[in-house]
Order: sequence, then structure tokens, then C-alpha cells
Amino acid sequence: MTALSLGLLAFLGFLGAAWWFSRMKTEKAAKMVRYLLAGGAVTAGVLLSLRGAPVLGGPIGLMGLGILTQALRGSRPGAGGQEQRRTSSPGRVRMSLDEAFETLGLDRSANEDDVVAAHRRLMKKLHPDTGEGSPALARQVQEAKEIVMEFLRNR
Repeated sequence: MTALSLGLLAFLGFLGAAWWFSRMKTEKAAKMVRYLLAGGAVTAGVLLSLRGAPVLGGPIGLMGLGILTQALRGSRPGAGGQEQRRTSSPGRVRMSLDEAFETLGLDRSANEDDVVAAHRRLMKKLHPDTGEGSPALARQVQEAKEIVMEFLRNR
């Protein structure tokens, strides 16, 4: 087996593992995808440089090192200086109750029916499939509804 075919086999292994981890949709899996892609790029860069193509291998290897640096820098605890309330998923900051009411456009005297109506109205407007919407906005509206409904049930 030649070095090039061994390199190609290693590269396909990195891509396959990255694809598998990307299907999990968790923060740990996303971190693993970054590590795998960085490792694949560094490996490809080294193999290309050793096979006589340093002009191509150098930038690919440096790109892999850059991805690896960002992945390692982002994985430090406390990175970004966020010292607020956390949700169950790491890295996300949960919005406050006041922010949730503001997001839904309601005041504190609202009842559950008002929350459901405001949520439905906003989701029709901000859903990712509409022209104005995006997945981030839809998640924000959904989180606001969950926070307000939890508050109303525990009141």
C-alpha cells in the first residue's frame, strides 16, 4: 500500500468520523468534529508536503492548525467571560424572565392563553421557512415561551 493511498484512507476515515459525530448535534460532538477535521487537514497537509507539493500542503496544514487552535481555545472553561445563568446545554446562557416577557411582547399580567397566542403569532412571523425568520430567532421565541409558561405554572 503506497503512502498516498494510505493517506487517502486516513483522510476518508477522518471525514467519516466527522460525519458521524456531526449527526449527534451536541456540543461535545461538535467539538469532536472540529478536532477530526483539524486532524484530517493537518494529516493531508503533511502528506502533500512529503509527496512533493508543499505549496498545496503548507496552507492546508496551517488551516488545520488554525481549526485546532480555535477548537482548543473555545473548549476552555469560562471562555468568553460568560458568568450568567446556564441552561442544561453547556455554552448557552438562559434568558431571564423579564427578557422572556419582552421577547413575547407581553407584560406580567398575561395568562397562559396570551402566551400561547403570542408564541404562535411570533413563530408564524419568525419561523425559519418564512422570509423574515431564522432558526436562532425561532429558538429564542420557543425558549421565551418555555420560561414564561414555567413561571405561570409555578405562580
